[in-house]
Order: sequence, then C-alpha cells, then structure tokens
Amino acid sequence: MLSLVVMMGLHVSLASEPSALTTANASRGVPAPAQVATEPASTPAAQAKTDATPAAAPAAATPAAKPDAAKPEAKPDAKPESKPDEAKKPAANPPATLAELKEQFPTIKATQKDDGTFVIDEKFAVTGKGTKENPYVVTWEHLVSVSELYDPKRGQKKLPDRVMFLDGAYVTITGYVAFPLYVAEPKELLCMLNQWDGCCIGVPPTPYDAIEVKLKDAATKEQRMTSFGTVSGKLFVKPYLVGDWLVGLYLMEEASMGKPKASNAGT
Repeated sequence: MLSLVVMMGLHVSLASEPSALTTANASRGVPAPAQVATEPASTPAAQAKTDATPAAAPAAATPAAKPDAAKPEAKPDAKPESKPDEAKKPAANPPATLAELKEQFPTIKATQKDDGTFVIDEKFAVTGKGTKENPYVVTWEHLVSVSELYDPKRGQKKLPDRVMFLDGAYVTITGYVAFPLYVAEPKELLCMLNQWDGCCIGVPPTPYDAIEVKLKDAATKEQRMTSFGTVSGKLFVKPYLVGDWLVGLYLMEEASMGKPKASNAGT
C-alpha cells in the first residue's frame, strides 16, 4: 500500500513538474523527447487575414444582358395615322364684296351681280353674306366640283379657292339627311346629295357630296322621321385622310335643321 501511494505521488509530481524532469535528463545527456507539433489555433489576426481574402468573384460580374424590351420595339407596318389635311385657316370675316373676295383669294375667278350674288368660275351662284344672320346659299354642284381639282391619291393635293372661300362661313344647303340608328335624341346627321339609308337603299355618299353635321340642339322626333331637309350652320372644309385616301371633306357645326327649301333642293 505504501509503495502504491509513493508511486502515485511520484506520478503526480512528474505530471505536474515536467520541466524538472527535462532538466535532469538534460544533465545526464539524455535528449529531450520530441514534442508533438500541434497546429496552433487560428489566431484572430490569422482569421481576420483569412476573412480579408476576397472570395472568388462570381462569373456574374459581367453586366447582365439587357432584355430586348430595352430596344425600341419594331412597329408593324401600320397605315399612317388618320388626320385632317392642313388647310388655309378660315378668314375672320367671310367676304361680302368682290373686292374682299379677291383680296383674300387672289386666284379665284369670280364676278358679282348687282344683288350681291357671287358667280364662281362663271357657273356657281352663291347668294348671301356668309354670316349667321345671312348665310351663303350653296349648291351640291358647287361642292362636288372640287373632285375635278382635288384628289390626293392622284397627286392633286391643293384645294381650289372656289370652295376655300366658304371655309369658316355660315352656309345653307338642302339635301337628303340620315340620322344615327338607335339614338333617341341625335345631335348629328349626314346631309347628302343622294338618298341613302345608311345600309342598303340609295347611293352611298362620297367625301365630295356629303356633309357631317353637328346640331346645336338634339333633333326632334318629327325631324328624325324626315329624310330630306335644309341645314344651316358654320361650314368647314377639312380633308380627312388615311394615307392619300380621302375619307371626309366637309363639316358643319352650330347647325340647325329646317324644312327643305326649293331654291337649291337636289342641286
């Protein structure tokens, strides 16, 4: 038992004082046992150095290719936008005398009778003053004659003065009328040289022989039942084109509708 205690004490002493044993061995010329090299724990500085080393840059460093939407989309072959043809602005006051007419439209061929009637190109008579109280009275023959000189699809793109002097003036004309279908109180109508029901009966209008009319007041039931009448209002000569195709030409605003006048009915 005593030897066991002594041995245990010696073991503890040897375990607790390794430096003394090493010194004793060294004095007898016994080499010190080789120390097992242990890898030191990573120091904070080393860890920091490791962390400072940038990771391999991802391949995505190259800017991503922009989607095709970034480029302007190729527009399909589309027809030119429909828009009114630019025309001369209407005069503030419609000409009432031959001198005023010539001053505003130097190239027009016109004469004036003693009663004030203009005779345009020796065949189109226009009475009145072009005012709201005394509008010009024009004929369909006069309006349709524009087709001889103005046809954009054939390269004829200049409106003749024979109708341009009517642009912006108050006029009166008599013809066939058609109202929109299924509208209880319409404020628009189509005034035409020829009768047309909007579908199957009659002759469909052309831009030269029809006027798109906007009424000041909604049409009455009696007016909607008629197919022929006289309209009075402010006329505008405004070509409406799709490409070089003429779709519309004459507009009338601030209009009113009355019973037909025999003076220019159907002419």
